[in-house]
Amino acid sequence: MSKINVLVLDDEYDRACSWKLELSKFVDANITVLKKNLVSDFITELHRSRLASRTGTFSPAIGYEDYHLLIVDYDLLGLDEHSSAAWSTGAEIAYTARLMSALGPIVVVNQYGTCNFDLTMKRTVSSYADYDVGSVQITDQGLWKSSGFSGFRPWHWPNLLTEVTRVEEFRNFIQENLDKPAMSTLGFELEDTEAPNYLAYDIAGVLGVKSGGARTFRDIALKSVGLSVFNILDKDKSIVECMPEKQLARVACSIISHWLEKVVLPNQQAVADLPHIVSRFPWLLKDPSDKRAWEKLSTLDYVDILNPDLRKHAVSNSFMYSRPAFWIERIKGAFPVPDDFNIANVPDLVFCEDSSQFLERDKASSYPSDLIGYDNERWVEGELQCAGNGVSYEPQAYLLM
Repeated sequence: MSKINVLVLDDEYDRACSWKLELSKFVDANITVLKKNLVSDFITELHRSRLASRTGTFSPAIGYEDYHLLIVDYDLLGLDEHSSAAWSTGAEIAYTARLMSALGPIVVVNQYGTCNFDLTMKRTVSSYADYDVGSVQITDQGLWKSSGFSGFRPWHWPNLLTEVTRVEEFRNFIQENLDKPAMSTLGFELEDTEAPNYLAYDIAGVLGVKSGGARTFRDIALKSVGLSVFNILDKDKSIVECMPEKQLARVACSIISHWLEKVVLPNQQAVADLPHIVSRFPWLLKDPSDKRAWEKLSTLDYVDILNPDLRKHAVSNSFMYSRPAFWIERIKGAFPVPDDFNIANVPDLVFCEDSSQFLERDKASSYPSDLIGYDNERWVEGELQCAGNGVSYEPQAYLLM
């Protein structure tokens, strides 16, 4: 794909234009900011298509097919109160746009604050947005690149520029496999607790998958009412039931992606990413004593400083995750502690979730996240700033535990 087309919706036109101006300094994309009346028109078209499709004939939103990425402010109260767009929130727009349009990834701004860091690491699980950021954070370069991070840069952030292509590849994959069991197609085992790809029920259950894991991708999209990830409202069941397969795959992809990115990967149990893997198995580095090698792990790309055999244990379809992901139990079995490994030679570093960097342990703060599983301790650098604004770490009490 060449340049991506980004659409920005806000009830404060000048502020949205300032985002565009700042992003244009380092983002190679076509960015369109709609004026307030056109924002209302966009929302009205979404509502029209949604209401019309409830009759059993799918009527997609039209006029916005050329946009690949949507950025929408959560608070849209400044729109014309007499239009059909009045009182809509960014969350509702994200939900309706996913059902009724072909838009790619959707970012909601300020649903959870202007500049915060979620210490629970699960606050956005139920969000309809693919990504939630603050208005201070939307123009942060770390949100739009895969490496070269500095200062505040939460590890869960993707590279928004590459997400468009990744998500479309994932959508194509799901469309080709709509009627296959979702769990086994994603590589997970739910029955055999000794299997290296075993996924705990607590994690699978978030997706509404029960023992046996027979639900197909189609089932997950059609029967998502009541899910804690992208819950489709009961009144909209008829819309999903009459969707063409491409749109149904788009909805299923959103549900699955939310689950993988917001539940599965953060728990670092069945599937894990490189910084957390190397924290457990430092001998996977070619030279674990070299602090510069640890610094190179601060990237969303694969780095060539690791045991080359590690690639054999990567998730086979890289488009399933926003960063390289690996089967942690397979790695555990394949790479025992080498005879010549000496932990005393390894720098005492911890991975900080708020800066995406390794830092000396005595300079970081640990906290108990709300992640599922036995190992929910995480680390932050703390007291960071984003664009000159202090970051609010919430809930603050977690840093006192």
